[in-house]
Amino acid sequence: MRLIESIRKNNYETVSIIGLAKNAGKTMTLNYLMEEAANLNIKTGITSTGRDGENTDLVTQTQKPSISVIEGMYVATAKKTLMLSNAKTEILETTGISTAMGEVIIVRVRQKGNIQIAGPVTAKDMKYVAGRLKYYGAEVVFIDGAIDRKAVSSPVITDACVIATGAVLSRDMKKVLEKTAHAVECYSLKGTDEHVKNIVRKTNKTCIISENGKVIVPDIATSITGGKKISELIDEKTSHVFVKGAVTSTMLKELWENKHLRGIKLIIEDGTKIFTDINVWNEMRRKGLKVEALNTINVLAVTLNPVSPEGYFFDSNVLKENMKKVLPGIKIVDVAWGGDED
Repeated sequence: MRLIESIRKNNYETVSIIGLAKNAGKTMTLNYLMEEAANLNIKTGITSTGRDGENTDLVTQTQKPSISVIEGMYVATAKKTLMLSNAKTEILETTGISTAMGEVIIVRVRQKGNIQIAGPVTAKDMKYVAGRLKYYGAEVVFIDGAIDRKAVSSPVITDACVIATGAVLSRDMKKVLEKTAHAVECYSLKGTDEHVKNIVRKTNKTCIISENGKVIVPDIATSITGGKKISELIDEKTSHVFVKGAVTSTMLKELWENKHLRGIKLIIEDGTKIFTDINVWNEMRRKGLKVEALNTINVLAVTLNPVSPEGYFFDSNVLKENMKKVLPGIKIVDVAWGGDED
């Protein structure tokens, strides 16, 4: 089954595309999905958490693909980027949402062309804009997620996500595979038990949960700096520790100083909250760290770009076959050279 067919079959209305690095093929993935949707007469809407669609990457100063839109598509983008686009559009709504590039405007494409997109930067605004795109007629909304704003793939905002990866991550294919597998593992964490979810949602703060259901809320400013305090409150009766917000390498190391952590489950909001070094994460997992999520993320597929803007590339087939081995059960799509498979 093709990726777009899977999206339709599962009734996913909002799908985020998350690049693991600049030039990992995120824009190619977006163009590919929009083209596939158009072939099936699926009306799409697009927006972005960063700025996308410019011909030259603003960070690396390398050439990058434009975002191509056709008549009937819906777009939410900032005023200044809309003025830089050559696609003819009709304004449907001015949202009142401000960005560095101006107010976010919702438009319908009247004549095909290239477009730049720069959408909302907060989760709340993104959720609103995605809803408005669907209101005007988009059957599926694709959110182009900026590299430093992966929270856009949170299940609070989107139904599923596609992860874009490629040669740009490293000249060593083994490292590309390792980094991609790590990202997918974090995003695919198992959901915690329903009774634990109820306790956590009621407390809505970082907390320590005992086997008898007792809840302790540590006196900390943030979870990022509160690792030692949390660790001090964990004892032999602790069954779960919920961390609200980001999970960092320092925090994990501080928690791991408590010997009782090996027998409990660490609960996080979702996989987008993990900001740990891959080596620290893997070490903790090998030692027996159990991590579950309050909200699960549907990872639909991993897309590949075997070409790096630095001039090197991988054999497309070799990269794809190796990625399939490290990510069994995940759909792998080469958006640069191979495309999808039926």
